[in-house]
Amino acid sequence: MATAFRRRRRYSLVEALDREWQDLDRRHPGAVSRWAGRHDVLAASCSFDDVLSSARVHSDPVLAALLAEVSLGDQLAGRVVLQALVGRMVRMAQRDPRASIDDYLAQLWCAIESYPLERRPERIAANLSMDTLKAVSREHRWMGRGDVALCPSSESLEQLLPPARLYGSCYDSPQPVDIEARRVLEAGSLLGLIDDPTVALLRSVYVDGMTSTEAGRRFHTSAGVVRVRCSKVVRELATHSVELANVA
Repeated sequence: MATAFRRRRRYSLVEALDREWQDLDRRHPGAVSRWAGRHDVLAASCSFDDVLSSARVHSDPVLAALLAEVSLGDQLAGRVVLQALVGRMVRMAQRDPRASIDDYLAQLWCAIESYPLERRPERIAANLSMDTLKAVSREHRWMGRGDVALCPSSESLEQLLPPARLYGSCYDSPQPVDIEARRVLEAGSLLGLIDDPTVALLRSVYVDGMTSTEAGRRFHTSAGVVRVRCSKVVRELATHSVELANVA
C-alpha cells in the first residue's frame, strides 16, 4: 500500500499535465490556428493533438516553430513542447534514484524557455533532454554540498517596481527582500493577475525568503513544482508591468 502511494505521488504531476492537456483546445481557442498561419509545418494542424502528432513525425521543424513562439513570449507554445517530451522525462526519472519527475519537468521548463534555437536548430528534443539531465544532475551535486536550490531568477519581477530588489538565481541562497516585492504581489492580486494561493506561494519565496524545498513543504507540493509555478508567474507579471506600477 505504501509503495503504491509513493508511486502515485511520483506521477501526480504527469497526470495533472495530461488532464490539463485534454482541456487546452477549449481554454485556448485560436492558438493553434494562429501558429498554423505563421508556420508552414503547422498549416494542417487544427488542434493541440494535431500539433503533438506532427511533432512526432517532424520533430525538429515543429519544435523549432513552437520554440520560435516561445521566444516571442508565448508560454502556451512552451507547454506543447513540454507535453511532447513528458514521456522522455518519465523514463529519465525512472532511472534516477535521486530526482523525481517533478524535478525533471521543472528543469525542462527552464530549458524550453532559454533554448538557443538559432544556435541549435537540429536534434532539438535530444538537446532539451540532455540540457534537462545536466541541470538536474548539477542541482543534486550542489545540494549535496549543502546548498539549496531556489526558484528561478526573479529579474523580470525586479524591474516592475524599482527599487524592488528580489535576489537570487535558480541556485542562490535566500537573501533579504525589499518591501516593494510585497507591493508587486498585492498589485497583481488587485488586478486579478494572480489568485490568492499563488500570492501565498510567491510571498513565501520572494518575501519570506523560503527556498523552493521549504515552500514545497508548506504548500504540500514538490520543490520542482514550486520552481515551475514561480517561473511562469514571474514572467506573466512582467508582461503587465505598466498596470502593476500604476496600481502599486
